[in-house]
Amino acid sequence: MAEAKAKRTKVLSVRFSPAEWLTLRERAKLCGRPVSRYAREVALGSVPRARPRQIEQQAVYQLARIGNNLNQLARAANATRRVELSRRLESVLADLVAALEKLA
Repeated sequence: MAEAKAKRTKVLSVRFSPAEWLTLRERAKLCGRPVSRYAREVALGSVPRARPRQIEQQAVYQLARIGNNLNQLARAANATRRVELSRRLESVLADLVAALEKLA
């Protein structure tokens, strides 16, 4: 960790073709990092991961809330012996869980 806090005084000059530069910029942007930080991390062996987009995060959050509500409804249906409704809710909940797993 001490190395990460050390002042960076060494410079490496690298040339890229326009296509390579565009690819580098796009990959850095997907990870939410400046190009220099992304390039440094990759050069040092890290594999930066793309950050989920805000809209994807919101979708997962909303789907999780819907799943929670469905689970509560299924429990209530089970408690009141409404077996057919309970089965249907559990089926819908399973579909929702599968959709969430695909997004995650």
